[in-house]
Amino acid sequence: MCLVACPVLCLALAPSAAQAGAWTLGAGEGQIILQTTAASANQEFGPSSDLLSSRPYEKVEVDLVFEYGATDWLTLIAAPQFLAVHLGAPAPASYAGPGYTSLGGRVRLYQSGAGALSAQVVARIPGTGSSQSAAAVGYEDAELDLRLLAGVSFEMFGKPAYVDLQAAQRQRYGPPPDEFRLDATLGVRVAERWQLLVQSFNVISEGAGEGPFFGVSYAYYKLQLGAAYDWSAALTLQLAVVGTYFARNAPQENGLVLSAQYRF
Repeated sequence: MCLVACPVLCLALAPSAAQAGAWTLGAGEGQIILQTTAASANQEFGPSSDLLSSRPYEKVEVDLVFEYGATDWLTLIAAPQFLAVHLGAPAPASYAGPGYTSLGGRVRLYQSGAGALSAQVVARIPGTGSSQSAAAVGYEDAELDLRLLAGVSFEMFGKPAYVDLQAAQRQRYGPPPDEFRLDATLGVRVAERWQLLVQSFNVISEGAGEGPFFGVSYAYYKLQLGAAYDWSAALTLQLAVVGTYFARNAPQENGLVLSAQYRF
């Protein structure tokens, strides 16, 4: 689920502001985000989107994201990842080690007082190497994420709020098929230090890839609900739950997301 531009990481929210991932950082400003996602599944949506029992698995992704404003219109991005995956019976397999390392940047195309439009290019470099483990399938090939981001801030019931929309073309090299991705975030500051977040992550494969693991097309749709707390002017903590509510040829995955964002 997670990319550097994953909306759960797209909070650039000072205690008195409501801005989303489409905004670039100011020149000389930066942020560091540490995010852990723990998820599991023992069911999958079949070809007709009916729920079926499946091989169980557990997954933990830890992403450390660095963003820095090289100029007011260019934000540089670097994000190494640690990945741990365990597959259950009938053929148990495990992998623990480097996941993807993401490198790229976000360019501001337009910004007004309430809205922003930007474009982002991120290369994702696999770190699984020649692990030869079935648990690393899907993390073994390079990817390129081309993303258009739009955000607008406004008031909702008298509270500062924002909407962030992101459309992406995920170029995947090797057996996996390319993907179209559409992510949406609604954030509302319900109190001086508290924000509530509703997020949607949607992935549709562009046809099928190469077998045996990617021989069919797929799609999955996830909903994430969370809250963020401003510990200080520089530090925001976030807790969220995420689940796959509908899919085709994809796992019914549920998980927990924890993140900490430090701005400087």
